[in-house]
Amino acid sequence: MQEKHGASIYLEIPFYRQHYDFTCGPAALMMAMKYLDPDLRTGRDLEIDIWREGNLIAVPGTSRYGLAYSAKVRGFSSRVTSNTGGLDFVDTFDPPLDNPGMLLLKDLFFERKTRCRKLGIGERQETITHKILRKSLFSNHVPLIVTNSLFHSKEDLPHWIAVTGIDDRFLYFNNPSDSRYRKRKVGLDALQDFIGYRGAQSMVEVWSE
Repeated sequence: MQEKHGASIYLEIPFYRQHYDFTCGPAALMMAMKYLDPDLRTGRDLEIDIWREGNLIAVPGTSRYGLAYSAKVRGFSSRVTSNTGGLDFVDTFDPPLDNPGMLLLKDLFFERKTRCRKLGIGERQETITHKILRKSLFSNHVPLIVTNSLFHSKEDLPHWIAVTGIDDRFLYFNNPSDSRYRKRKVGLDALQDFIGYRGAQSMVEVWSE
């Protein structure tokens, strides 16, 4: 598909609801993989398997490298993007993690990063904008991005979602914490507040090899 400035695109990405508070990342990735491979069998077993591969132990969430790794070993292409190059969102927690917890998290984070590099998973450091998301969608990539769950609930936590489309006014997405499918959207004028958690942006793009 050829990208056009301001053009609309919407990918028919199936909805999958996360079954646990800490599996938004795996659920978002499963939506992307199911879109790219309709024969993929989804369910709690796969959800937990992906979570085991990418969680950070000290915090139950999954890192961008964990999700990219899980996609790659299942036969998909993936690429990670962040605006900081750092530890996703975990160094912005309040209260901060204690030293033993942070040391363990760093070890797991960089171990998964090393695995991604060995698998040839691409990485870039830049601000995630609507232009980047539009280009990704027009390439038939599924962008998974971190947002603040305050946009969706009363909790102040990092939360992965699957981007499904964009037009000249809105970005559309599937939120895995929804109890059932809803066509979610956010205005492009609010996008820089929406993307990321306390200033730290993370994205994983997934596509067919």
